[in-house]
Amino acid sequence: MSSEYFAFLRSRGRVGKYLRRLFLRPIVRYFSGRVLDIGSGIGEFLEQYPNAVGLDINPDCVRYCVQKGLQCVQADVSTLPFGDDSFDGVLLSNVLEHFDKPDEVFSEILRVLRDGGRLMIEVPGKKGFAYDRTHLRFWDKEDLIQYLEVRGFGEIETSFFPVPLRLAGLFLTHNKLRLYARLRK
Repeated sequence: MSSEYFAFLRSRGRVGKYLRRLFLRPIVRYFSGRVLDIGSGIGEFLEQYPNAVGLDINPDCVRYCVQKGLQCVQADVSTLPFGDDSFDGVLLSNVLEHFDKPDEVFSEILRVLRDGGRLMIEVPGKKGFAYDRTHLRFWDKEDLIQYLEVRGFGEIETSFFPVPLRLAGLFLTHNKLRLYARLRK
């Protein structure tokens, strides 16, 4: 599975790579300070945000990032290999829907994210969720907001991307919900 996923990420053509870079721009601008990119894949965010550390469970992806000179470690997200309050931001782009135990994940995120730290989450719409058999949980906008508020996140803003309508997620596999929030410990 890991080799297949790595090959899938690497198979994007020029247009796909360009669009991915373009789609990452608002995310890059949102952060400041040191950022942890959970599920960093082949390091597209890491390439655009030099003060980021990638984390992925896929050894092929981690090896690829490291060979490119990017900071990336292989680890399970339920036991992050970082000290308390060591990041100003955490990115979960197309990752949260893959976790069977999100409470464990958020326990660790809360541990490593500084007070006032920024969180950015991107999850697929319904069509995108159904498209991938490895997706375990669909996150609706209201469910995700409530989940984060209970864990101390505020200043929550959401948008749908690239088509700015929730309805687009019913028909387009690549339309996402983007959520931005700040931690208040």
